[in-house]
Amino acid sequence: MNKNRVVDPFRLDGEVAVITGGSRGIGRAIAELYAARGAEVVICGRNETVGERTAAEIGGSVRFIRADVTCEDEVQALVRSVVAEFGSLTVLVNNAGPTDLLHSRDVDGPIGHISLENWRRVLERTLTSAFLPSRYALPVMLDQRHGAIVNISSLAAAQAMPGFDTYSASKGGLEALTRSIASGYGHLGIRCNAIRVGSIAVDHGDGSKRRYAAEDDAPDAWRRAVPPPEGQPADIAHAALFLAAPASAYVTGTVLPVDGGLGARSLMPWQTPRPEMLERMDG
Repeated sequence: MNKNRVVDPFRLDGEVAVITGGSRGIGRAIAELYAARGAEVVICGRNETVGERTAAEIGGSVRFIRADVTCEDEVQALVRSVVAEFGSLTVLVNNAGPTDLLHSRDVDGPIGHISLENWRRVLERTLTSAFLPSRYALPVMLDQRHGAIVNISSLAAAQAMPGFDTYSASKGGLEALTRSIASGYGHLGIRCNAIRVGSIAVDHGDGSKRRYAAEDDAPDAWRRAVPPPEGQPADIAHAALFLAAPASAYVTGTVLPVDGGLGARSLMPWQTPRPEMLERMDG
């Protein structure tokens, strides 16, 4: 065997990955990429019909296991099934989130108007949904002294999103949990990182995709603090591949922004140079 053989640091051969909320959108994109890079992939979700169809469409060794990641018994059963079938669990992507709840303005809102019941619902689906899979995946990873956890966070953890107070608090908690896991388990071979997601054009199941309604052809559009174009699920998948692969072996406890520059939006848009000025400078 050639000891000098170069190994692709972005391959996932030998890894067994569980992706929560993997039936569509960002989760599906991650599952497709992980499978293409050599991992054994298990996606989970609450809708068995959609999940089985997604697994069949991706093909290869991708398998769907139904699980509600806010239910402790179902998460335990998920982990047991993965280990029984594949012998290990080395990568966990906590992607499942409360997209259906956030579409309803009756659930989240300003802190002075949120009911305790809805506060708990969003916390469960955003934060508990990452705690439980991590809680039960960690013992398996510890036995192997090898594992990577990737949490899917949001720009809401770092910048105000009025009207999404519970969601913002949950994502802030998720990033804090990321650092705690990285610090507490790093010496045992476990890495934990998060991706802070901006605006992604995601199919929510009915074929429609949320998009900004910025007036791009307005005369002063260049000047206004309009958001950048929306990203695609593949943009997040590539970041998730990096954080799970050997390429990021020295990366843990970090929050990687993949937001198209939303986190760096100008506070003084009136000072933004006109496009033609920049073109002259480039020339």
